[in-house]
Amino acid sequence: MIGMINIKFFVLLIVGIFLALGLGMMIGITLENQNIIENQQTQLIHQIEDHFDSLRIETEQMKLELEKLENQKSQLYELSSLLLTELVQDKLNGIHVGIINFSSQAPMKELLSFLDLAGASVQSAVTIFSNESDNSETMIHAAQQPDEMMSAIMQELLFCMNYGVSSPLVEEAEGLMIISHIGNYDFPVDAVILIGRGSSILEYDSIFIQNAKDAGVSLVAVGTGEMEDDAVLKYKSLGISTVDQLESIYGRLALTSILSGNRGNFDFDSEGLDRLPKPLFYQRSLSEIRGGQATHGGNLQ
Repeated sequence: MIGMINIKFFVLLIVGIFLALGLGMMIGITLENQNIIENQQTQLIHQIEDHFDSLRIETEQMKLELEKLENQKSQLYELSSLLLTELVQDKLNGIHVGIINFSSQAPMKELLSFLDLAGASVQSAVTIFSNESDNSETMIHAAQQPDEMMSAIMQELLFCMNYGVSSPLVEEAEGLMIISHIGNYDFPVDAVILIGRGSSILEYDSIFIQNAKDAGVSLVAVGTGEMEDDAVLKYKSLGISTVDQLESIYGRLALTSILSGNRGNFDFDSEGLDRLPKPLFYQRSLSEIRGGQATHGGNLQ
């Protein structure tokens, strides 16, 4: 009896030992797998950190490069502005110009400032507008037949600019249909600058251009980058010199060149148009300019 108990105890002991060994192996394998996962996670974290550090260093380098480029851009702008001033300062001495536009949004102040730098004498600078709410008996016809009235005002302005005189009609129209920024009319103008604003008011521009051509007045249409390309092409099709992107250095150089005797259609950002006249400036007497006789490029129209 005692022998049988010892055998059972021995069997249970052996089974317990094997169970303990199996359980230990299972626990060991599980812990080893956990270590592998932890190691993989640690490696992945290190890789992400290394990649982040690399991106941070690259970003800092890009910031430094951007700062250098911004500094270079600023230096180039200052240099180009200085060179522009040197090129155009007093370049238009003795040349009398008139300015006209049909929009209160036109860059009149900036244009006047540039022409002053170039030495041009602005005899007249006006904005023409239609005020249909005005009850003046003299201007009441304008609301009924605006094209006829606008055409009459344009013709009178062109006459005053072309002959260096003022007239009662222009004086009466000031404040009603005309905002006069400058109204000297001391000398006949050598050229008139039309500030174009695009297709929205191109009808009035076309009327003025036709009147100027009929009167034999030299004319150049200028615009800013806000003007549509089709409007620029329309001005060109009317047979006059044009300068787009007037606010740019290219535009201001082209305008100075045209006022000094060149002609053509210029825009540094449009296909089919030259950026600048070639040559930029050439010798030409003031009497030739006033007489409309061109030594280069045809008549000034």
